[in-house]
Amino acid sequence: MTAGVLIDYRGIEANQIVELRKKLNGSSSTMKVIKNSLARIASNDTPFAELADQFTKTRAIVYSDGDPVEQAKVLSEQAANIENLKILAGILVGDGKTSILDSSQVEALSKLPSREELIVKLLFLLQAPATQFVRTLNAVPVKFVRTLAAIRDSKT
Repeated sequence: MTAGVLIDYRGIEANQIVELRKKLNGSSSTMKVIKNSLARIASNDTPFAELADQFTKTRAIVYSDGDPVEQAKVLSEQAANIENLKILAGILVGDGKTSILDSSQVEALSKLPSREELIVKLLFLLQAPATQFVRTLNAVPVKFVRTLAAIRDSKT
């Protein structure tokens, strides 16, 4: 799945942009400042064409082929820390489907559990019935041994 988020970076200091890029690189995302006219031309006949009307003023696009939730988390966290950073729109492309997100939907995406967290929860849920089954099977011999031990203790 490919994910992209359009941001407005006007008024952000250079050192803040460098720090933002470092954090985005940590989440396998890339930030590119776009030239609006070239971005409109380049986005023709692509899923990103739906964002073309928002290619105005000072814009940058953050994109990733990795986990879109992780990218949204980093951007939402940084938007809270950096006053002038504004999330404008997002796009998710996968399996022939394209979804355009507004800023509130990108914020909601950032609150979802990451892919790794979901995998851990799924494995835990898959493991739980097997663990309970083994405990149930083990309970019968344990109870039998305890009963024998109690009989032995009562005779001595």
